[in-house]
Amino acid sequence: MAATPADSILVVNTGSSTFKWALFPADESEEPISHGGEEWTAEDALTRRSQIEATLRTLPPCRALGHRVVHGGGVFRDTVLIDEEAHRQLEALVQLDPLHMRAALCGIDAARAAFPSAPQFAAFDTAFHRTMSEAAAGYGLPAEWTSKWSLRRYGFHGLSVAWSIDWVRRHRGRLPGRVVVAHLGSGCSVTAVRNGESVDTTMGFTPLEGLMMGTRSGSVDPGLLLHLQSRCGVSLLELEDALTNKSGLLGVSGVSGDMRKVIAAADSGNESAALAYERFIVHARRGVGAMAGMLGGVDLLIFTGGIGEHEARVRRDVSAALGSSVDVLTVRAREDVVVLREVLRLLA
Repeated sequence: MAATPADSILVVNTGSSTFKWALFPADESEEPISHGGEEWTAEDALTRRSQIEATLRTLPPCRALGHRVVHGGGVFRDTVLIDEEAHRQLEALVQLDPLHMRAALCGIDAARAAFPSAPQFAAFDTAFHRTMSEAAAGYGLPAEWTSKWSLRRYGFHGLSVAWSIDWVRRHRGRLPGRVVVAHLGSGCSVTAVRNGESVDTTMGFTPLEGLMMGTRSGSVDPGLLLHLQSRCGVSLLELEDALTNKSGLLGVSGVSGDMRKVIAAADSGNESAALAYERFIVHARRGVGAMAGMLGGVDLLIFTGGIGEHEARVRRDVSAALGSSVDVLTVRAREDVVVLREVLRLLA
Protein backbone atom coordinates (compact mmCIF):
# COMPACT_ATOMS: atom_id res chain seq x y z
CA MET A 1 0.00 0.00 0.00
CA ALA A 2 1.35 3.43 -0.94
CA ALA A 3 2.19 5.83 1.87
CA THR A 4 -0.29 8.63 2.46
CA PRO A 5 0.84 12.19 3.29
CA ALA A 6 -0.03 11.56 6.95
CA ASP A 7 2.55 8.71 6.99
CA SER A 8 5.31 10.96 5.70
CA ILE A 9 8.40 12.24 7.49
CA LEU A 10 9.38 15.90 7.20
CA VAL A 11 13.08 16.79 7.45
CA VAL A 12 14.01 20.40 8.19
CA ASN A 13 17.52 21.79 7.76
CA THR A 14 18.01 25.34 9.01
CA GLY A 15 21.30 26.99 8.07
CA SER A 16 22.94 30.32 8.69
CA SER A 17 21.67 31.79 5.40
CA THR A 18 18.87 29.46 4.26
CA PHE A 19 16.46 26.81 5.40
CA LYS A 20 15.55 23.68 3.45
CA TRP A 21 12.91 21.02 3.88
CA ALA A 22 12.12 17.65 2.35
CA LEU A 23 9.00 15.51 2.73
CA PHE A 24 9.68 11.75 2.55
CA PRO A 25 7.39 8.75 2.33
CA ALA A 26 7.72 6.45 5.33
CA ASP A 27 9.26 3.62 3.29
CA GLU A 28 12.70 2.62 2.03
CA SER A 29 12.77 4.75 -1.15
CA GLU A 30 14.55 7.70 0.49
CA GLU A 31 13.43 9.91 -2.39
CA PRO A 32 11.42 12.95 -1.29
CA ILE A 33 7.80 13.43 -2.27
CA SER A 34 8.53 17.15 -2.39
CA HIS A 35 11.23 19.51 -1.20
CA GLY A 36 12.15 23.17 -1.19
CA GLY A 37 14.26 25.89 0.34
CA GLU A 38 14.58 29.62 0.62
CA GLU A 39 16.86 32.30 1.97
CA TRP A 40 16.08 34.04 5.24
CA THR A 41 14.10 37.24 4.80
CA ALA A 42 15.43 38.70 8.08
CA GLU A 43 17.97 38.00 10.79
CA ASP A 44 15.79 38.19 13.91
CA ALA A 45 14.49 34.94 15.39
CA LEU A 46 10.81 35.93 15.47
CA THR A 47 10.72 36.72 11.75
CA ARG A 48 12.63 33.56 10.87
CA ARG A 49 10.28 31.43 12.90
CA SER A 50 7.28 33.05 11.20
CA GLN A 51 8.87 32.50 7.79
CA ILE A 52 9.43 28.79 8.43
CA GLU A 53 5.98 28.32 9.95
CA ALA A 54 4.31 29.96 6.95
CA THR A 55 6.14 27.57 4.62
CA LEU A 56 5.45 24.46 6.70
CA ARG A 57 1.72 25.25 6.91
CA THR A 58 1.54 24.83 3.13
CA LEU A 59 2.61 21.19 3.51
CA PRO A 60 0.33 18.23 4.27
CA PRO A 61 0.22 16.64 7.75
CA CYS A 62 3.18 14.40 8.59
CA ARG A 63 3.83 11.53 10.97
CA ALA A 64 7.01 13.02 12.46
CA LEU A 65 9.71 15.62 11.87
CA GLY A 66 13.48 15.41 11.93
CA HIS A 67 15.82 18.38 12.31
CA ARG A 68 19.46 18.65 11.40
CA VAL A 69 21.04 20.33 14.44
CA VAL A 70 24.66 21.43 14.18
CA HIS A 71 25.83 21.44 17.81
CA GLY A 72 25.06 18.78 20.40
CA GLY A 73 27.70 19.97 22.84
CA GLY A 74 28.57 17.52 25.60
CA VAL A 75 24.88 16.79 26.20
CA PHE A 76 23.69 15.03 23.06
CA ARG A 77 25.69 12.11 21.68
CA ASP A 78 22.90 10.67 19.54
CA THR A 79 19.57 11.57 17.94
CA VAL A 80 16.88 12.47 20.49
CA LEU A 81 13.17 13.12 20.79
CA ILE A 82 12.69 16.85 21.35
CA ASP A 83 10.69 17.03 24.56
CA GLU A 84 10.62 20.00 26.92
CA GLU A 85 13.86 19.02 28.65
CA ALA A 86 15.69 18.49 25.35
CA HIS A 87 14.40 21.85 24.11
CA ARG A 88 15.76 23.53 27.24
CA GLN A 89 19.14 21.90 26.71
CA LEU A 90 19.19 22.99 23.06
CA GLU A 91 18.54 26.57 24.15
CA ALA A 92 21.56 26.36 26.46
CA LEU A 93 23.75 25.39 23.49
CA VAL A 94 23.03 28.68 21.69
CA GLN A 95 25.97 30.23 23.53
CA LEU A 96 28.35 27.74 21.85
CA ASP A 97 27.10 28.36 18.32
CA PRO A 98 24.64 31.27 18.02
CA LEU A 99 24.80 31.26 14.22
CA HIS A 100 23.35 27.78 13.79
CA MET A 101 21.59 26.99 17.05
CA ARG A 102 19.27 30.01 16.98
CA ALA A 103 18.21 29.02 13.48
CA ALA A 104 17.65 25.41 14.58
CA LEU A 105 15.41 26.49 17.45
CA CYS A 106 13.44 28.70 15.05
CA GLY A 107 12.82 25.62 12.92
CA ILE A 108 11.83 23.46 15.89
CA ASP A 109 9.43 26.07 17.31
CA ALA A 110 7.90 26.77 13.91
CA ALA A 111 7.37 23.05 13.27
CA ARG A 112 5.75 22.64 16.69
CA ALA A 113 3.29 25.40 15.83
CA ALA A 114 2.57 24.03 12.35
CA PHE A 115 2.32 20.34 13.39
CA PRO A 116 1.58 20.32 17.15
CA SER A 117 0.78 16.60 17.36
CA ALA A 118 3.78 15.30 15.40
CA PRO A 119 6.85 14.18 17.39
CA GLN A 120 10.09 15.97 16.54
CA PHE A 121 13.61 14.56 16.60
CA ALA A 122 17.02 16.25 16.53
CA ALA A 123 19.96 14.63 14.71
CA PHE A 124 23.33 16.19 15.49
CA ASP A 125 26.35 16.94 13.32
CA THR A 126 28.58 16.44 16.35
CA ALA A 127 27.39 12.88 17.04
CA PHE A 128 29.58 11.25 14.36
CA HIS A 129 32.72 12.60 16.01
CA ARG A 130 32.06 11.06 19.44
CA THR A 131 34.59 8.34 18.49
CA MET A 132 37.52 10.78 18.55
CA SER A 133 40.07 9.99 21.24
CA GLU A 134 40.52 12.28 24.21
CA ALA A 135 43.94 13.18 22.85
CA ALA A 136 42.47 14.31 19.51
CA ALA A 137 39.41 15.99 21.01
CA GLY A 138 41.19 18.02 23.66
CA TYR A 139 42.99 21.37 23.64
CA GLY A 140 46.27 22.19 25.34
CA LEU A 141 44.48 24.21 28.01
CA PRO A 142 44.54 23.92 31.82
CA ALA A 143 42.87 20.69 32.85
CA GLU A 144 40.62 22.47 35.34
CA TRP A 145 39.26 24.71 32.56
CA THR A 146 38.65 21.73 30.31
CA SER A 147 36.76 19.89 33.04
CA LYS A 148 34.81 22.86 34.39
CA TRP A 149 33.57 24.20 31.04
CA SER A 150 33.63 21.08 28.82
CA LEU A 151 36.24 22.57 26.51
CA ARG A 152 36.81 20.11 23.69
CA ARG A 153 36.77 19.76 19.94
CA TYR A 154 33.28 18.55 19.05
CA GLY A 155 33.59 18.49 15.27
CA PHE A 156 30.82 19.21 12.79
CA HIS A 157 29.44 18.16 9.37
CA GLY A 158 29.04 14.70 10.90
CA LEU A 159 25.77 13.93 9.11
CA SER A 160 27.41 14.72 5.78
CA VAL A 161 30.46 12.59 6.57
CA ALA A 162 28.24 9.71 7.73
CA TRP A 163 26.33 9.85 4.45
CA SER A 164 29.54 9.81 2.39
CA ILE A 165 30.88 6.82 4.29
CA ASP A 166 27.62 4.91 3.92
CA TRP A 167 27.44 5.81 0.22
CA VAL A 168 30.84 4.23 -0.39
CA ARG A 169 29.83 1.09 1.48
CA ARG A 170 26.63 0.75 -0.53
CA HIS A 171 27.99 1.55 -3.97
CA ARG A 172 31.47 0.06 -3.79
CA GLY A 173 30.75 -2.92 -1.59
CA ARG A 174 33.56 -2.14 0.85
CA LEU A 175 34.98 0.83 2.72
CA PRO A 176 38.74 1.45 2.63
CA GLY A 177 40.41 1.63 6.02
CA ARG A 178 41.73 5.19 5.64
CA VAL A 179 39.27 7.75 4.25
CA VAL A 180 39.49 11.54 4.26
CA VAL A 181 36.21 13.42 3.71
CA ALA A 182 36.41 17.06 2.63
CA HIS A 183 33.06 18.80 3.11
CA LEU A 184 33.50 22.08 1.26
CA GLY A 185 30.56 24.48 1.15
CA SER A 186 29.64 27.70 2.92
CA GLY A 187 31.14 25.90 5.91
CA CYS A 188 34.21 23.73 5.35
CA SER A 189 35.82 20.88 7.24
CA VAL A 190 37.97 17.82 6.63
CA THR A 191 37.53 14.59 8.61
CA ALA A 192 39.81 11.59 9.04
CA VAL A 193 37.84 8.32 9.09
CA ARG A 194 39.43 4.99 10.04
CA ASN A 195 37.33 1.87 9.53
CA GLY A 196 34.18 3.98 9.37
CA GLU A 197 34.79 6.00 12.54
CA SER A 198 35.90 9.60 13.03
CA VAL A 199 39.51 9.86 14.20
CA ASP A 200 39.97 13.62 13.86
CA THR A 201 38.44 16.62 12.13
CA THR A 202 39.40 20.22 11.45
CA MET A 203 36.46 21.94 13.16
CA GLY A 204 36.57 22.15 16.95
CA PHE A 205 34.70 23.72 19.87
CA THR A 206 32.71 25.78 17.35
CA PRO A 207 32.31 25.71 13.55
CA LEU A 208 34.82 28.59 13.33
CA GLU A 209 37.91 26.42 13.68
CA GLY A 210 39.80 24.88 10.79
CA LEU A 211 39.61 25.75 7.11
CA MET A 212 38.90 29.15 5.58
CA MET A 213 35.22 29.19 4.56
CA GLY A 214 32.67 31.33 2.75
CA THR A 215 32.39 34.08 5.37
CA ARG A 216 34.17 32.43 8.32
CA SER A 217 37.86 32.90 8.95
CA GLY A 218 38.81 29.40 9.99
CA SER A 219 41.68 28.99 12.44
CA VAL A 220 43.47 32.19 13.47
CA ASP A 221 46.41 32.55 15.87
CA PRO A 222 44.76 33.23 19.27
CA GLY A 223 47.54 35.73 19.96
CA LEU A 224 46.39 37.73 16.93
CA LEU A 225 42.85 37.84 18.30
CA LEU A 226 44.12 39.01 21.68
CA HIS A 227 46.17 41.66 19.87
CA LEU A 228 43.09 42.93 18.00
CA GLN A 229 41.22 43.33 21.27
CA SER A 230 43.96 44.70 23.51
CA ARG A 231 45.99 46.79 21.05
CA CYS A 232 43.70 47.63 18.14
CA GLY A 233 40.50 48.45 20.00
CA VAL A 234 38.36 45.81 18.31
CA SER A 235 35.43 44.96 20.59
CA LEU A 236 34.29 41.42 21.35
CA LEU A 237 31.10 41.89 19.31
CA GLU A 238 33.04 43.32 16.35
CA LEU A 239 35.45 40.41 16.51
CA GLU A 240 32.70 37.81 16.63
CA ASP A 241 30.88 39.41 13.70
CA ALA A 242 34.05 39.73 11.61
CA LEU A 243 35.21 36.15 12.22
CA THR A 244 31.78 34.72 11.45
CA ASN A 245 30.27 36.97 8.78
CA LYS A 246 32.97 39.14 7.18
CA SER A 247 35.98 36.87 6.72
CA GLY A 248 36.80 33.87 4.53
CA LEU A 249 36.26 34.13 0.79
CA LEU A 250 34.16 37.26 1.29
CA GLY A 251 36.65 39.04 3.50
CA VAL A 252 39.74 38.27 1.42
CA SER A 253 38.19 38.78 -2.01
CA GLY A 254 35.90 41.71 -1.22
CA VAL A 255 33.62 40.14 -3.83
CA SER A 256 31.52 37.35 -2.32
CA GLY A 257 31.47 34.36 -0.03
CA ASP A 258 30.21 32.31 -2.99
CA MET A 259 33.05 30.35 -4.59
CA ARG A 260 31.44 30.59 -8.03
CA LYS A 261 31.52 34.38 -7.94
CA VAL A 262 35.05 34.42 -6.54
CA ILE A 263 36.32 32.19 -9.36
CA ALA A 264 34.55 34.31 -11.97
CA ALA A 265 36.09 37.48 -10.54
CA ALA A 266 39.53 35.87 -10.36
CA ASP A 267 39.29 34.74 -13.98
CA SER A 268 38.39 38.33 -14.93
CA GLY A 269 41.61 39.63 -13.40
CA ASN A 270 40.52 40.56 -9.87
CA GLU A 271 43.71 40.05 -7.83
CA SER A 272 41.94 39.98 -4.46
CA ALA A 273 39.60 37.26 -5.71
CA ALA A 274 42.55 35.29 -7.05
CA LEU A 275 44.25 35.55 -3.65
CA ALA A 276 41.06 34.42 -1.90
CA TYR A 277 40.90 31.33 -4.11
CA GLU A 278 44.58 30.50 -3.57
CA ARG A 279 44.27 30.96 0.18
CA PHE A 280 41.18 28.74 0.27
CA ILE A 281 43.11 26.01 -1.55
CA VAL A 282 46.07 26.33 0.83
CA HIS A 283 43.77 25.97 3.86
CA ALA A 284 42.03 22.96 2.30
CA ARG A 285 45.36 21.31 1.48
CA ARG A 286 46.54 21.85 5.05
CA GLY A 287 43.39 20.23 6.34
CA VAL A 288 43.60 17.24 4.00
CA GLY A 289 47.30 16.82 4.74
CA ALA A 290 46.74 16.95 8.50
CA MET A 291 43.96 14.35 8.35
CA ALA A 292 46.08 12.13 6.10
CA GLY A 293 48.82 12.37 8.70
CA MET A 294 46.43 11.28 11.45
CA LEU A 295 45.57 8.18 9.42
CA GLY A 296 49.13 7.40 8.33
CA GLY A 297 48.09 7.73 4.68
CA VAL A 298 44.97 7.95 2.53
CA ASP A 299 43.18 5.20 0.60
CA LEU A 300 40.26 7.39 -0.52
CA LEU A 301 39.64 11.14 -0.62
CA ILE A 302 35.97 12.16 -0.80
CA PHE A 303 34.75 15.62 -1.80
CA THR A 304 31.23 16.66 -0.82
CA GLY A 305 29.27 19.86 -0.06
CA GLY A 306 28.36 22.59 -2.54
CA ILE A 307 31.93 23.51 -3.50
CA GLY A 308 33.26 19.98 -3.24
CA GLU A 309 30.54 18.61 -5.50
CA HIS A 310 30.40 21.31 -8.16
CA GLU A 311 33.84 22.91 -8.47
CA ALA A 312 36.13 20.56 -10.36
CA ARG A 313 38.93 23.14 -10.21
CA VAL A 314 38.88 23.07 -6.42
CA ARG A 315 38.92 19.27 -6.33
CA ARG A 316 41.86 19.19 -8.74
CA ASP A 317 43.89 21.81 -6.91
CA VAL A 318 43.31 20.31 -3.46
CA SER A 319 43.88 16.67 -4.39
CA ALA A 320 47.01 17.53 -6.42
CA ALA A 321 48.87 17.94 -3.14
CA LEU A 322 48.43 14.21 -2.41
CA GLY A 323 49.66 12.96 -5.78
CA SER A 324 48.00 10.85 -8.45
CA SER A 325 47.98 7.56 -6.51
CA VAL A 326 45.09 8.55 -4.22
CA ASP A 327 41.58 7.45 -5.19
CA VAL A 328 39.33 10.55 -5.38
CA LEU A 329 35.54 10.44 -5.28
CA THR A 330 32.75 13.02 -5.37
CA VAL A 331 29.62 12.32 -3.29
CA ARG A 332 26.46 14.40 -3.31
CA ALA A 333 25.67 15.52 0.25
CA ARG A 334 22.39 14.10 1.59
CA GLU A 335 22.16 14.98 5.26
CA ASP A 336 18.38 14.87 4.87
CA VAL A 337 18.46 11.12 4.25
CA VAL A 338 20.65 10.53 7.32
CA VAL A 339 18.14 12.49 9.43
CA LEU A 340 15.27 10.52 7.86
CA ARG A 341 16.91 7.21 8.76
CA GLU A 342 17.43 8.36 12.34
CA VAL A 343 13.78 9.37 12.69
CA LEU A 344 12.56 6.05 11.30
CA ARG A 345 14.95 4.17 13.61
CA LEU A 346 13.61 5.88 16.71
CA LEU A 347 9.99 5.62 15.60
CA ALA A 348 10.47 1.87 15.18
